[in-house]
Amino acid sequence: MKTLSIIFIIVTATFVNIYAQDPNSKTSEPEVYSIHELIIKPDIDLNEFETFVMEELAPIYNKMKGQKLILVKGDRGVRTNQYAIILTFESLEDRNRIYPPSGEFVGDFGDEIIWEKFGSMVDKGLGETHTDYIEVAH
Repeated sequence: MKTLSIIFIIVTATFVNIYAQDPNSKTSEPEVYSIHELIIKPDIDLNEFETFVMEELAPIYNKMKGQKLILVKGDRGVRTNQYAIILTFESLEDRNRIYPPSGEFVGDFGDEIIWEKFGSMVDKGLGETHTDYIEVAH
């Protein structure tokens, strides 16, 4: 019975803490989503592609403060079984710092050999068909 009481107290304290937080307080949830549709070349091994993106490209993007790379694959809809890369940014300021409106690249985007390999795997890659979305509500 004592163990059950302790568990109840912990669960209650957790819920009180969650619901007592200021709903207007800033969280680390992304506020900007940049969705880049990819088209993989037909002869590419998809497991090799996924591994390459997560082991070679993701670390380049994830090391930049305020940005994270997520690789997704369509499960339903018009892009079923097709890939996209979602770049998330903690703020509009982070997005504009990393990708200024001038169009120049700021930061280290890795060796050319990595981008050549990526280019050999895709017919359409990062930056070719993309849209940046600003979170307005959740």
